[in-house]
Amino acid sequence: MTDTGQKRRSQVRAIIERHLKSQLDLTHMVSLDVREERDSDGDPVLHVIVVYEADKVKLDASKLSGFVRRLRPALFEAGEDRFPVMSYISREDYAATA
Repeated sequence: MTDTGQKRRSQVRAIIERHLKSQLDLTHMVSLDVREERDSDGDPVLHVIVVYEADKVKLDASKLSGFVRRLRPALFEAGEDRFPVMSYISREDYAATA
């Protein structure tokens, strides 16, 4: 990956992390993984995997349902037009898949 590509990837990750913390109150994130993938139609997407402390965080479905809609303008402003596909998983469940 080029320096420009790495810088852009870091910028996109920072935007997503900032929005998660400010809009979803996910201050107890264990990890955030942003993967460049393709969806079932072959279109490029960002697969965002959020691992969080389930005993410290209660995810609010009303905030989750509109999160991508609120995130996309910030991504567009940074030059990122791939659609973010979000996955939220507790640390315990994530550890069980490893």
